[in-house]
Amino acid sequence: MIKSLSPNYITIPWISPLTGAVCTSYKLQIFIWDGLKASVPIAPYYEISKSNLTTSSGNDKINIARLVNDFVDFRPASMLLTGLYDASNQRWVKTQVIYNTANIFDYNVPQLPLVQLMVKGYAYGMDGENTGAPTNRILLSGDEFKINRTGMFNLPILADEVSTYPVTVISYPDNILNFSGTISASTASSELIQNIFVNAGQASTDSIIEILFNGITTTLLINDECRYTPIDIAFQNKEGGVQIVTFFKSKTESLSTSNEEYEGEQGQPLSGYHQFIKYNVQGRSKFKVNSGFVKEELNETFRQLFLSERVWQLQDDVYIPLNVASKSLEYKSRQKDRLINYEVEFDYAFNEINNI
Repeated sequence: MIKSLSPNYITIPWISPLTGAVCTSYKLQIFIWDGLKASVPIAPYYEISKSNLTTSSGNDKINIARLVNDFVDFRPASMLLTGLYDASNQRWVKTQVIYNTANIFDYNVPQLPLVQLMVKGYAYGMDGENTGAPTNRILLSGDEFKINRTGMFNLPILADEVSTYPVTVISYPDNILNFSGTISASTASSELIQNIFVNAGQASTDSIIEILFNGITTTLLINDECRYTPIDIAFQNKEGGVQIVTFFKSKTESLSTSNEEYEGEQGQPLSGYHQFIKYNVQGRSKFKVNSGFVKEELNETFRQLFLSERVWQLQDDVYIPLNVASKSLEYKSRQKDRLINYEVEFDYAFNEINNI
């Protein structure tokens, strides 16, 4: 798997694997598409040519992550009821190499073909290059989360091209929410990442929801917040999936504006005319919200929220675009802080006046 927000290198030997001849140059071709794995476009989107000026017999490396990253405009899927939903934030990437050597059998023959799924994820600085998907196929960190009684949760997972996986979502103690499904094998890019979406409102009076996938249980603790209105924040996480975290406590909203003005001569102020006239008025709203008490294990979730490029508030089945305005995150621990609460500031990612 390619995580397009971190380096992904293609290693290319200067020696043709087909003939064993040292090349004078090579051409790397990159194909990018959405759909079935076998439906490779006829023409590549990119071709990169490099000359072997030192007649090297070693290897060369090219980072293709930035080239393929632009082909995904990360968006959350429309999800309403508990079930399985296709994600659309991934593409197929095929690379192949054409060598220029003295051997005629290398002429215009594609070599080193490699097809990988690309997601808009990233690796941490100490993870190294060419990091792949988690081995458990679950595209988020953690196995226990607090959710609002009427809130939402999403478990993004990586499907398989060969194997199928059963999924169950059951609420306890009365099993009011009881969903079973199967994630089928597929080679369609849009089906290889699935969202196991949970609408906690369907669990009615139950207090716990368990999601079972690939032998791993993810536990959702349903919380009844009586004083404040909980807020579900969805974001693009480290693995290129949509993750939802709930903020339970107080929210403070504010508005900041900017404008330009000029001095006019339309008439006297006594007659109601403005001498100084405003124009190009811009307005940005923002809010601060508190998470409520969370476990220390949720530090990783907040870390990925702060590092995310795409954030939304999920409200009444509408994804409202946000940006994290807070610029620093001090990790908290039970040993030092006892009760862990995070306050995060968000900007609405649009102007109050619709001018686009």
